[in-house]
Amino acid sequence: MYRIWKKGLFIMTACLMMSVTACGKEEDKDSKTDENKTSQTEEKMETEDGNLEDLGSLNLWYADNAITPYLEQVAVMFEEENQVSVNLVPTSSIDYLEMINQSNIDGVQRADVFLLNSESLEKAYLAGLALELKEGAYEEGIYPELAVNSTVYQGKTIAYPFYFETEFLLYNKNFVETAPASFQEIIEFAQSYEGTYEGVESILKWDVLDLFYSYGFIGEYFNLGGVYGDDSSIIDLDNESVINSLTFFKQLNQSLYFDVSEVEYNAMLSEFLEGKILYTIAGTQSLATLAASEFNYGIAPLPDLNDTLKSKGLASNYVAVVNPYGASTDMAQKLAKNLTDDNTDSFYEMTGKLPCKVQDNSIYPNPEFAHIIDAYQKSVQLPKLMNASNFWVETEVMLNNIWKTEMREEEGISDSSQELEGDTDEVRKQRVEQQMRELATREVTRVQEQMELQLSK
Repeated sequence: MYRIWKKGLFIMTACLMMSVTACGKEEDKDSKTDENKTSQTEEKMETEDGNLEDLGSLNLWYADNAITPYLEQVAVMFEEENQVSVNLVPTSSIDYLEMINQSNIDGVQRADVFLLNSESLEKAYLAGLALELKEGAYEEGIYPELAVNSTVYQGKTIAYPFYFETEFLLYNKNFVETAPASFQEIIEFAQSYEGTYEGVESILKWDVLDLFYSYGFIGEYFNLGGVYGDDSSIIDLDNESVINSLTFFKQLNQSLYFDVSEVEYNAMLSEFLEGKILYTIAGTQSLATLAASEFNYGIAPLPDLNDTLKSKGLASNYVAVVNPYGASTDMAQKLAKNLTDDNTDSFYEMTGKLPCKVQDNSIYPNPEFAHIIDAYQKSVQLPKLMNASNFWVETEVMLNNIWKTEMREEEGISDSSQELEGDTDEVRKQRVEQQMRELATREVTRVQEQMELQLSK
């Protein structure tokens, strides 16, 4: 039967790449067993304490406790079908890859398969922890393109797509039958709104200061690492389309102002489900709350910004990786495919999360959930580049600065009392728009320079 191992935390005394070198020495020492590493016919190995461990068992490492029930089910089924037990090893996400590498060196609870956010795939591969999979390791046609791209590093498939998180638009179907085509449409509606919707206090409100929910305003044009997120030569952030998008983002702030310091995600979602907000941006971590609610809501991918500027939300992809130093890479690949493909029809029911593999819509508690898949297919992934590790922080600071900076009509005017007096509304509007554009340009240039500096190291 499956077993769940508890993995304690410890302090690493050397960096990961140094540990990999040590791992290479261990490989030389155990060269006789390495010759048969990919054969599931191996039966025994000797651990450090001298006990014999059955190589008919596999260790599955993971850091998301919410998926434990699903992993337990797969472990039982896998043992029944293959006469190979699966030991579940729930582990802290802190120093996760370092601990996996240390287990390779120690030979204790050595990971055969481990689950990982795709952002860390470069680090895992360069540390020698990710087996390159053969062509056709999984059937690409049953996964969205984004899910497939998340498993690729430098042209090599090194993981199996498993599950994802993404952002999407929620709207109040008591008053709005369909999702808006653009945020500009929401602005225009708000400008003409006369308070005719009972109970509605805000037209649009979301957790602006959290990058995950605001990234969609730049996601279509903000490109670091290319389509696979692994090309350090692609740093295309301060382009004209990004500046236009950031300027629109600031215009949205000017048109539909709300105090972002008072917005807390869960409280805001509760307000929406009470009918107080017409539109909001939510994420897949709220699926259980949405499923339990009887409120009449609609779900849609993020609308475009306006007629010319597109949106593209952000997605986090979680993948299953096979450790080349595990007991049997053949059997480990079979387990990884079992997890991510063969049994995912029960994944949502058991975890409240959405698998990358496209499912029949009948598994969802609300037909609107099918539109979350549409939102995911219209999303982008974060880069896999190790040297761009603070990309998230820099981008979040950029958007927060743009949203919170106050615009002043008199900015840049030497004698404001004289020149403002004769200005028309149109002149004042143009002056503020110019300020917004200059602000957007200044902020995105800073991020571009930071990423260029980091990736040049």
